[in-house]
Amino acid sequence: MPDGPLRGVRVLDFTHVWAGPLCSRTLGDLGAEVIKVEAAWARGTATPPAASPFTSGASNPNDDHWNRQGVTNKLNRNKLGICVDSKRDEGRDVLMQLVRECDVVVENFSARAMKSMGLDWSVLSAINPAIIYVAMPGFGHSGPYKDYVAYGTVVEPMCGLTSFMGYGPDEPRVTATAVPDPSAGMAAATAIVTALSRRDRDGKGRYVELSLQEAAIALFGEYFLLEQMGETPQPSGNTHPDYSPCGVYPASGQDDWLAISVRDDDEWRRLAAVLGPAAQDDGRFSDRDGRARHHDVIDEHISAWTRVRDKASAMAELQAVGVAAGAVNRTSDLLADPQNCARDYFVELHAPHMNSMQYAGLPVRINGKRAEGWHAAPRLGEHNREVLTGLLGMDDAEVDALYDAGVLTEHPPG
Repeated sequence: MPDGPLRGVRVLDFTHVWAGPLCSRTLGDLGAEVIKVEAAWARGTATPPAASPFTSGASNPNDDHWNRQGVTNKLNRNKLGICVDSKRDEGRDVLMQLVRECDVVVENFSARAMKSMGLDWSVLSAINPAIIYVAMPGFGHSGPYKDYVAYGTVVEPMCGLTSFMGYGPDEPRVTATAVPDPSAGMAAATAIVTALSRRDRDGKGRYVELSLQEAAIALFGEYFLLEQMGETPQPSGNTHPDYSPCGVYPASGQDDWLAISVRDDDEWRRLAAVLGPAAQDDGRFSDRDGRARHHDVIDEHISAWTRVRDKASAMAELQAVGVAAGAVNRTSDLLADPQNCARDYFVELHAPHMNSMQYAGLPVRINGKRAEGWHAAPRLGEHNREVLTGLLGMDDAEVDALYDAGVLTEHPPG
């Protein structure tokens, strides 16, 4: 297991899609032992689909393809993997035994799913009173929406974000990244660490419920304050209510862009000195209100300057004089970015089912170091035998019987 401050904590992970797996991956990155529970069909069928986000791996892409899904490998590093049929009595018994050995159970199913399997808080806390049980339903376990189907792409508009995204009231936009998912994943990881800390003091388990919608709403507090003050937030493109100029400007490359944000008059004078006399000597731009009124004219000055410059060198030139500027990076830019490389942010992982690849790391350093001992995501059911013999004390014959009965598997259906 990775080294880290959560070493010694064991997590039983029932999560899927993005928010839940990000939560448990964060715990694993920090050293927790995370046991990922999957159904046989969790990664699809054995028949390869026409198109799927596989990572590169073995020479034959149709062989073991379910273990090479990019999203699966991104979100499930630093976890052990077991594949159990929880609908079978024998499978449910295995999971019950695992609950007794774990500190945390985390799931992000619909409000009724775990109860229908007989694995909800009331059951699991009776088995292990010290368990931290974390539920991450889309809209919570109460209220009129509790049974609604919820994915981040649906929840995002319902958290209010879409109403003030875009370039005007007639063009609302979504982020295309489903902001509620990562916000809920990180909030859940924080809640788990908090619950573990409280348990260290009183020895009691906790039931933690976290709504995907509420986790996203929490990010936009100032907009709700504005609404209550009678100022309904409106889409404003790349501008800012207090900073001027503020925007994204074309650079010299193919579809390359540079973001620039000026907070006050002093920063404007520094930017204007770089732009030249036409901007520097124009009295209309001397204060923030004037710049806001004439932002189209300023944008023309800035675009004329940025359009003939590489985005990275333009960023460096402006930063050198104290102007906030940032290159709009693609994924390839991020992987080669000297800042990320200098800080060893990306981590290279590999396994027999996937070629060596770089993945986004954990944005946390402890005592100046990144976590060590990370490992790639497991294959489907890769650690069935290891977990059941090592943690539950089963012998090989008992495990073989579960395989023979179809309770355990390492292969999807079909």
